[in-house]
Amino acid sequence: MNSKNGKDNAGIRQRFKEEMRSYIFISFYLWICFSALLLYQNSILRINDLALLPLSSAAIKALVLGKFILIGKAIKVGERVKNDVLLYRILWKSLATMLLLMIFTGIEDLLVGFMHGHAIADTMGEMMARSWLQWVAPSLVMLLVLIPFIAFEKIDASMGKGSLARILLGHSQR
Repeated sequence: MNSKNGKDNAGIRQRFKEEMRSYIFISFYLWICFSALLLYQNSILRINDLALLPLSSAAIKALVLGKFILIGKAIKVGERVKNDVLLYRILWKSLATMLLLMIFTGIEDLLVGFMHGHAIADTMGEMMARSWLQWVAPSLVMLLVLIPFIAFEKIDASMGKGSLARILLGHSQR
């Protein structure tokens, strides 16, 4: 019985390591994308000094959305559609993940408002007061961030897990 517990613990530790590696990779990718968007925004607005606060808020947002993406993976968001065309599967999963992130972000906004002592109705009112452009623009940006990420994931899975990374990082077999 002791050896079974040891095997269970080893399996749990291995899964935890894989989940953490995935979480760090996803969050780092999102942080790079969000930071690039902040730099771009600052260049358009001609703000010369990039404070650390926006970059740290980009990191926090990346960590939160990274966790939401892992939850989406766990519940297999966008995986139910079976299509032979890889591009369709990539686009469908990207759209489904974007919708999930929009839902979780809305819930997050409600919780943050509640924790700051605002009534849920007030927070909902603020959310509903946003223009359609304030809803669509961030969603499109998130979709553009998700497509390459999910494309990498899907192409790698279709080639054999780890194959694409080995090819891109120069560890391909010749």
